[in-house]
Amino acid sequence: MAEVIPNEGLDLILGIFPRGGTNVTTTYLLLCTGATASTVPAQTAVLGTYTGVAEAGYTSYARVSIAAASWAAQAAGSGNAAGGRQTGAAQVSFAAAGASYATAINFFGLCDISGHGSEKGIFYANFDDVTAVATMAIGDVIKVTPTFGLLP
Repeated sequence: MAEVIPNEGLDLILGIFPRGGTNVTTTYLLLCTGATASTVPAQTAVLGTYTGVAEAGYTSYARVSIAAASWAAQAAGSGNAAGGRQTGAAQVSFAAAGASYATAINFFGLCDISGHGSEKGIFYANFDDVTAVATMAIGDVIKVTPTFGLLP
């Protein structure tokens, strides 16, 4: 499994702390195509222009909001964040596919706004089992339990 905090995500984080910028009150989980089931976009990926990253586009797809208060308290990291710190949110379900979708969904991401154009990708990660959702049939639902961790 691979994870990355792209440069635009690092800039967003550093603009909040230590610079005292405005915190993001709601984050948005998104599903991504491109890369592979075991790789993520390069650190130079820019979500707002779809440079190096592509978002899923199946019928009924929409980003899922996660309010800041929905993220758990920071705790000792586990899995890929072992030795660091992490936080997580409750499992979220994306809208059911309204039509068949044949493009593989390889990873998920977190960004700062719901719309497309000026959003910033905060992080991208493959699914824990490093398996792509190869195709979707009508009514299929993807569920993700987001976890965000940092290592020292």
